[in-house]
Amino acid sequence: MVKKYFFIMVILMMIFSNVSYAAPCYGTHMPKEKKWILGLQGDFLVDRDLKDNQGGTSGSRYFLTCTYGVFDWICFDGKIGVGDVAWHNSNPGNLNYNTSFAGGYGFRIEGYENKELGIKTVAGFQHISVHPATASPASDNHRVIIDDWQGSILISKDMGNLVSYLGARYGTVDFIKWVNDHDRRRIKSEKMLGLVIGVDYLMAKDIRFNIEGDFIDGEELSVGISRDF
Repeated sequence: MVKKYFFIMVILMMIFSNVSYAAPCYGTHMPKEKKWILGLQGDFLVDRDLKDNQGGTSGSRYFLTCTYGVFDWICFDGKIGVGDVAWHNSNPGNLNYNTSFAGGYGFRIEGYENKELGIKTVAGFQHISVHPATASPASDNHRVIIDDWQGSILISKDMGNLVSYLGARYGTVDFIKWVNDHDRRRIKSEKMLGLVIGVDYLMAKDIRFNIEGDFIDGEELSVGISRDF
């Protein structure tokens, strides 16, 4: 009953929330209660258009990931690593912000599951923040923070060593910028609803390879490898 209540609450939060979202969804594989999943992940934001004619943004992030199973049906996700950011805009021109700190967190809740059919549903929230080094073209200091937030609902099909999943996400990328440490401005991406397609491949006992693509609201690709403990 508690599991069902939490799952419904996450779906309602995703539907009615005014917060912005966009980050990898992690798929539907979750650790058992009091167990861990550790791994490596690369997340590549290929292209995301920004509102108010502010061009677009892209970037790469690389993480060490950790997931803890609070119960069999709910887990917390965390990650720490590095990332870079590019801003594609005619004014002040294209800017490339050098690699620096990046991190993220989130949680996932299991919903309906039919083990005989190999079907499973998961809802979750994810957040990534990237803090690249300052760029200084034309004697101006341009500082930026990328805030990605992700709300998603996924359904997966277990086919032995291969688990494919499909779902929807509600989201955006927040591009927060300063010029010479003032004139702070938060710019959101244009589209908020996206399609998620991914695959988990069981390479060996407890070792999985994941690849996930996000479309419609932008192009984003993530790849990772993880091990259950």
